[in-house]
Amino acid sequence: MAALAVVTAGYFVLRERAAADAGDCVSIGRQDENNRADVKTLGCDEDAASFKVGKVLDKSDEACPEDGLYTEVSPAASAGDGYKLCLLPNMSEGSCYKPDEGTGFVKTDCTGPETIKVTKVIKDSVDLSQCPDSAGMSYPEPKITYCLAPAEL
Repeated sequence: MAALAVVTAGYFVLRERAAADAGDCVSIGRQDENNRADVKTLGCDEDAASFKVGKVLDKSDEACPEDGLYTEVSPAASAGDGYKLCLLPNMSEGSCYKPDEGTGFVKTDCTGPETIKVTKVIKDSVDLSQCPDSAGMSYPEPKITYCLAPAEL
């Protein structure tokens, strides 16, 4: 009977992890002071999918690549030490975004002084020199570069 409980518990932990794998797009809801947040997996083309999971770390005290680059959260539902998600913005070429506390960047109309436009998305590269004026953001996991420009010039 104990073996069944262990197998069942392991199934739910694996199932929970499968809900937020590297490459999945997510939205982040309520977040507490310990960086535990409500994480919802969505389709990457949905406007509410503000983030993409760059890397999943086995423990919440592990560090994401390049300190401070990724948004780091542990899903509120994770048990014990849980696991951590290293999140990068989920942006698409030609779209505009504005910064939004807690949710990263939010897709918006291409107006306003804080609004940025993604002029190009370069997969499998972290070379900002491929962007005009080297203006952009790049992430090592997965390798991706977003070339950016002000929405209004």
